[in-house]
Amino acid sequence: MKTTLVRQVALTSILACVAINAHADVDTTFYGSLRLGVDYVDAGRDLDAVNGRDFLSRVGAKAETEITDTVKGIAVIEYGMVGSDGINFEQNDRPGFRQLYVGLDTSMGLFTFGSQTLLFHKYVRSGYFSDANDTLRQGAIRDDDLLQWVLSKDNFQIAASAQFEGQDGDSVDQYQIAGQYALAALKLQGAWVADTQGEQQGNLYGLRGWVDVTEQITLSAFYHLAEADFDLYSGNASGNLVVQNEEGSKIGGVTKCNGEKRYTAGLYGRWSSGANKVHARYGINDCELSGDVQSYKVEYVRNLNKNMQMWTAYELLDSERSRRPVTGDDMSAWQVGVRYDF
Repeated sequence: MKTTLVRQVALTSILACVAINAHADVDTTFYGSLRLGVDYVDAGRDLDAVNGRDFLSRVGAKAETEITDTVKGIAVIEYGMVGSDGINFEQNDRPGFRQLYVGLDTSMGLFTFGSQTLLFHKYVRSGYFSDANDTLRQGAIRDDDLLQWVLSKDNFQIAASAQFEGQDGDSVDQYQIAGQYALAALKLQGAWVADTQGEQQGNLYGLRGWVDVTEQITLSAFYHLAEADFDLYSGNASGNLVVQNEEGSKIGGVTKCNGEKRYTAGLYGRWSSGANKVHARYGINDCELSGDVQSYKVEYVRNLNKNMQMWTAYELLDSERSRRPVTGDDMSAWQVGVRYDF
């Protein structure tokens, strides 16, 4: 049933794009980001080897139309190109659904509804590196049936959202509130998620700060705290540093610890000069009972032009024995990739 629905949505979107392009008062943009490369994940197994990767490539379309002098209608549909295993690009595999939403851009703020990026991700946990999927993270990137509102005013930005998903007895499954303050070289961000689904109804909090030390150097720090009874998105997640076992199941370098109080914190720095960039980050994910995992990552990026870049990165995990993955060893990874945006 889900496959049929996806096909219907894809067909509808194609027909919609054709119809949109027939009207001069609608501005339609087709966009994409191809992010392909290879990595070598050392997990202490005989199966460890260089593997081709898709680092969250995507294609999409965005349409805008003027309704009144102060109201604009928008629509977005986006698909990811990674295969069903979440790691590789596979020929003849169906594209993965990422975003589908409609909205109104008004003087009272931007209102959107549908499948879209969560506020917690936008404000306090978005990726720092070219693979766009940081290993240490709380929460999730996107979800369905979200009503979101964002208002920008001078140096401030405030946002709120609610999720209406499933006939499970909870009309609203979660609330999110976020905000940002920016002044000159400083930017402060915060977000709060309230789980209102089921019997376990905890909270997730996040803070992040940015400072431009010089034109070449930027520093950032973040802190996320999840209460023990916050069980949305299954607690912690291992985003980028994963391997597959013999049965094809994914093994993450950062194990989950559902039902425990947990925090994730980190420091990040970026240096840039001309076409060159260097990113570095130290992070820690600590579970109240299970112990911690520390991550060290560094990346070099070379911009070939404004649309294309190459990167190479290395990450090392250092886990307490109680937090090591089922492979028994800590993981490390090299990656080399190319990104082309259009």
